[in-house]
Amino acid sequence: MNSISQVIHDCKTCAAIKQAKQVKPLWYSGQWSKYKYKEAWQIDYITLPQTRQSKRYVLTMVEATTEWLETYPVPHATAQNTILGLKKQVLWRHGTPERIKSNNKTHFKNSLINTWAREHSIKWIYHIPYHAPAAGKVEQCNRLLKTTLKALGGRTFKN
Repeated sequence: MNSISQVIHDCKTCAAIKQAKQVKPLWYSGQWSKYKYKEAWQIDYITLPQTRQSKRYVLTMVEATTEWLETYPVPHATAQNTILGLKKQVLWRHGTPERIKSNNKTHFKNSLINTWAREHSIKWIYHIPYHAPAAGKVEQCNRLLKTTLKALGGRTFKN
């Protein structure tokens, strides 16, 4: 009996199978995650009250599995600022994602964004603006960010 268990213990194939069985899919908030870590991001813009640096908008980017929030303040919500924010906050820090979800407003849905996404092999998925089931994570983070900034600064926000 000891010799059989020793053979199984020393077997590299058996060890690999045992290790593969221990790897489980991601489990978050009582449900299985659709994505692997850093594979998908949801992005949106929020409007700020006027600031001294004239940064009127904030590009919010939320990682789909961990709900990690990255922000990038910009003066205007444009495609160029979207690409710059994604490069600095997502690509350089977390690597290139497989997909990005956003609403279909003009600062996300245009030829500049499409070309950039194609060059980086990113699948860009569009959804209806303010549709919580489609963009729940980024909308949740936007609400939390606005509430926090309002409590700190005492000003109101436009959507």
